[in-house]
Amino acid sequence: MRTEISFDKVYGCLAGLALGDALGLPTEMLTPQLIAEWYGEIRGLTTIDARHPHHNLPRGSVSDDTDQALLLAQLLIDDGAIDPNRLAQKLLAWSRASRVRDNNFLGKATRAALDAIAAGAPVESTGRGETIGAAMRVAPVALAFASRDKLIEQAVASCVPTHNTHAAISGAMAIAFAVSAALESNATIETMADAAAEGARIGSAFGAWSWTPPLDQRIAWAMRTVAGMSPRDAARFAYEVIGTGEAPWELITSAFALLRAANGEPISALLAAANAGGDTDTLGAIVGALAGALRGIDALDAAMVCEVERVNGLELAAVARGLVKRET
Repeated sequence: MRTEISFDKVYGCLAGLALGDALGLPTEMLTPQLIAEWYGEIRGLTTIDARHPHHNLPRGSVSDDTDQALLLAQLLIDDGAIDPNRLAQKLLAWSRASRVRDNNFLGKATRAALDAIAAGAPVESTGRGETIGAAMRVAPVALAFASRDKLIEQAVASCVPTHNTHAAISGAMAIAFAVSAALESNATIETMADAAAEGARIGSAFGAWSWTPPLDQRIAWAMRTVAGMSPRDAARFAYEVIGTGEAPWELITSAFALLRAANGEPISALLAAANAGGDTDTLGAIVGALAGALRGIDALDAAMVCEVERVNGLELAAVARGLVKRET
């Protein structure tokens, strides 16, 4: 159980998540070849190419990854805990915003769940998503709860409306445990990976049955395999071998591969994620949350964080203060 919480690490986690999302959005679901053709290389916040589905968004925009994480954070600040029914209604209201609809920010699993909720289905029956959607938004739960039992309870609650399955909860619990471990003053990438593996094992026992490979073993394998690789080479390995699609066992494993190769340095890891190919905005958001929680806000590029906050109207420091104030 944590004895204290660092505002710098909490702010770093939220800012890293948003920055990784924004860096990866211009390349979302492109191959490395298309990224090279359209952009050369992502070296910072980038104007989205006119051929990309999100080209109408300004440079520095975030997507559903940041939106849902901050929605969850605000729910925790306001209510002190996650009630799946309240979360479902908040997600439903968010999904109806023109920005979300116009930019197709809803993943298939979340869209199907929210359509069922809107039709009156009980929230306990709607969360059949097996994708990364629960893991991408779960970080604020780890920032809010130091108690292990409470962290487990609330991480599961955060999954229920849209991703109440073994695969999704295993992934979400892995990230929740890893972020919690990163907040410790003596945290290392290794302690985070060990915590993620434990969380993955615990999480796989919750929710509706769904097939999932043992995420704990994949994380350990990636940590061993990329040791000594450059972030660029690790990104290529992630795309070609691990996978950078929407499955938790791919994207979370790839996130730890990039984190290990970058030795926890946020910007190197985030730029590698943005250039990797695949689900780059979500990969970046997860890598950013982990690296930001490990290294703190001062390890991020202040100018880029400022631009992301300005473009999206975010007040991440205020959210961080709210989470620190209510931590239990």
